[in-house]
Amino acid sequence: MKILVNNEETDFQGKSIADLIVSMSLSMQGCAIAIGTKIIPASKWEEYILQEGDNVTIIRATQGG
Repeated sequence: MKILVNNEETDFQGKSIADLIVSMSLSMQGCAIAIGTKIIPASKWEEYILQEGDNVTIIRATQGG
């Protein structure tokens, strides 16, 4: 299915937000996920099923000063 991830069209073969994080080789720790304008809590990532055309925003915490 085609979804937008941080405004880039992506062909995604998984189902859940957790699948997306794994497919992108990201750590689940330090990430925030929004679908459209709704923030999805990390506790729901395994069960939240992405749909064709979803607009996913991934925000990652970084260290620095």
